[in-house]
Amino acid sequence: MHHLYKTEFLNPNQFTFIPQKSTTDAAMTVKQFTGRELERRVVIMTSLDVKGTLDAAWWPAILRGLREAE
Repeated sequence: MHHLYKTEFLNPNQFTFIPQKSTTDAAMTVKQFTGRELERRVVIMTSLDVKGTLDAAWWPAILRGLREAE
């Protein structure tokens, strides 16, 4: 985790698997974004939660991508 934070590899809008971030934080971020945008236009939002996604992940490619990012 130290390496990820030090290199700023993580997107600040990632809430999953991040210590001290919760569903409430994610909901508040969406509320803040849509509140500003709704003043000017319509906002369409899609949310996707795929059960078992990490079970089907191809780990060799994930590990290779992480090594290349160092």
